[in-house]
Amino acid sequence: MKQIAIYGKGGIGKSTVSANISFQLSSEGFKVAQIGCDPKHDSTRLLLGGKTQTTVLDHINSDSKDIGDTVSVGKNGILCIETGGPEPGVGCAGRGILTAFNFMENNSVVAKDTDIMLYDVLGDVVCGGFAVPLRRKYANAVFIVTSGEFMSLYAANNVLKGIRNFDIDKCRVAGLILNMRGNEGEYEYVKNFADAVGLPIVTKIPRSSKFAEAESEGVTVSEKFPDSEEYKAIHDIVEIIKNLNGAGGKLYPACPLNDDELDLIAKGKPVNKDEKSTYSSRILAVDERNVLRGCGSHAACLCCLGIKDADVIVHGPKSCHFFFSVGLDGEIVYENKAKALRSASERMFSTDLTDYSSIFGGIKELGEIIESRIAAGTRTIFVVSTCVPGIIGDDVEGVCERMHEKHPDVDVVPVDVDGILNGGGFQAREMALRRMCSIADKDLEPDNDAVNMIGYYDEIDKVLARGDDMRRLIEGLGLRINSCFLNDTTAEEFKRVRKGRVNLMYSYSVINRNICRVLESEMGIPWFNGYMPIGLGQTVSWIREFGRYMGVSDDVCERLIGSVNNDYDGFKAQYGGRLEGKKAVIYCPTATDIDWVLEMGDILGFTITDIYCPTNSKWINADEVHFADRGIRMEFDVNYDTLCERLDEVRPDMVIGVDQMLSRLTIPHYNFRRPRAGVRGAIECGKRIIRMMEVSMI
Repeated sequence: MKQIAIYGKGGIGKSTVSANISFQLSSEGFKVAQIGCDPKHDSTRLLLGGKTQTTVLDHINSDSKDIGDTVSVGKNGILCIETGGPEPGVGCAGRGILTAFNFMENNSVVAKDTDIMLYDVLGDVVCGGFAVPLRRKYANAVFIVTSGEFMSLYAANNVLKGIRNFDIDKCRVAGLILNMRGNEGEYEYVKNFADAVGLPIVTKIPRSSKFAEAESEGVTVSEKFPDSEEYKAIHDIVEIIKNLNGAGGKLYPACPLNDDELDLIAKGKPVNKDEKSTYSSRILAVDERNVLRGCGSHAACLCCLGIKDADVIVHGPKSCHFFFSVGLDGEIVYENKAKALRSASERMFSTDLTDYSSIFGGIKELGEIIESRIAAGTRTIFVVSTCVPGIIGDDVEGVCERMHEKHPDVDVVPVDVDGILNGGGFQAREMALRRMCSIADKDLEPDNDAVNMIGYYDEIDKVLARGDDMRRLIEGLGLRINSCFLNDTTAEEFKRVRKGRVNLMYSYSVINRNICRVLESEMGIPWFNGYMPIGLGQTVSWIREFGRYMGVSDDVCERLIGSVNNDYDGFKAQYGGRLEGKKAVIYCPTATDIDWVLEMGDILGFTITDIYCPTNSKWINADEVHFADRGIRMEFDVNYDTLCERLDEVRPDMVIGVDQMLSRLTIPHYNFRRPRAGVRGAIECGKRIIRMMEVSMI
């Protein structure tokens, strides 16, 4: 079977040319099938007496089980097929072409004894869908219909680029078909382009009223005027197709022009072949600075689920919803919140977009599932879009606006991150936060004693959780927590976030800092450039600095400092010197937050000799001078194998750190989680270090 693709700019006449080629081939006894690959689905109209037919995508979109309704038999027994496409402005036509070809292949729509298959394809090759017929499994030869207008030559060059991306050194282009417009110097203009790309003009079809006359009767010019000049021009193409794979069927490689060379063509100037630069086919490369770290939709869902009474609708395939919900459910179980929170699978719903949706759009499914959640009583709904609706152009924001207008008491918030199309996880989280701020009441005046705690998280270790001094420190300063954002916050609580006078990070991270910046820009809430302390030294400094920032009196601050000092004094009285003479090393990703370990060493009597970091963490302000003053050596880029070598050299009594690999060590080791804020968390970790050493001595 010979497979021929006819490409050309929209409106250039390729469908007329294709129908005439099919008619002439079939008149000579060839069994021909013509497949129109254009959403206009008018390629085969002249072969069917001016009638239209059911398209492949119409069939897929219907309940019909009869595959035969996608094929119509035209003049001379020509098999006529139209792929069709979605409604204008909805879905993805390119995806539709791809689906239609898969359908035809899987269902053997075209008989195997067909001699010639002709593909009539939109030549504005803007995506992979319309390039499907260029794949070698479909088209043996490609003709390009053009005229003496620059945009038609531009489209022809794009087709050559598409072929070039599939074939580096192969010859598959049969030549250019010049469909004359009647412009002065038209042939010479196109000939200049043809010479530049190394292709012949295989025929010149004259501008003629005969085409319009024949089409008005629903027939081809070849059928109505078999002795005409127009018939003979098209017959030149027929002869080339008949001789393909023979002596008279020469094919050529695709040699597209670059932008500078196209500019010369537009000006009617020749391209110097000796100086002609080589067009580079696509190069797949990755700049690590642009690598997307994590799925944006997943990060946005995680952020939106921080509003615990909100539902999240994943506008995307079922697979995305599955991976998101399973991963987030795992976090809920891991953080021991299963009793307090509904699982992610109970709060997250999916439009379950399919291949069908990518062609015809998923707006209908989205509207239906939003309505179902409103009927279930949900009053806050976040709609997170994945890659598919972003690619096909679903108007997610428009659907959400219409739903809110219909149900004014329900907040329907679009979070159109579109998977990775708007960035990775970091960018998506910021977009979700900004969208969430749209439901907050921005007219509220802040309370002087109210603090928003940013980035608070639940502790799975219940003993450590009981040692969390966050509320003790805030309330000890005469303040209160307005909202713990984003941690099990209700929609109503978040709407009152503006009541917080200041945002305070529970722990330092780039994510928490970005939340503060978003709330400052969107809600006008300033943030304190610091975070909740760990250990005695940090806590005392924090009480004074944050107290001063909030206008708390010195007397109140000093009373609170006296309280935390009493805790440390009590711990020292009971456990001081218990590990006297012991030697320890620290192995953790960053040395910025371990002053509490040094304090434990001073109280318990052990000496820290070295700090090893598995990566170079200097970028997060590890203060080497601070440790050097205490005689502690620091070394970066120490992996586990190097650590073992260092331990053989230093021979410490114990290793304190944050790395699962420490469990492989044979010497005593304490793999600690970050202590909770204040002093009691650090004290509990100190007790665990003592127990670890005492057990190892048994």
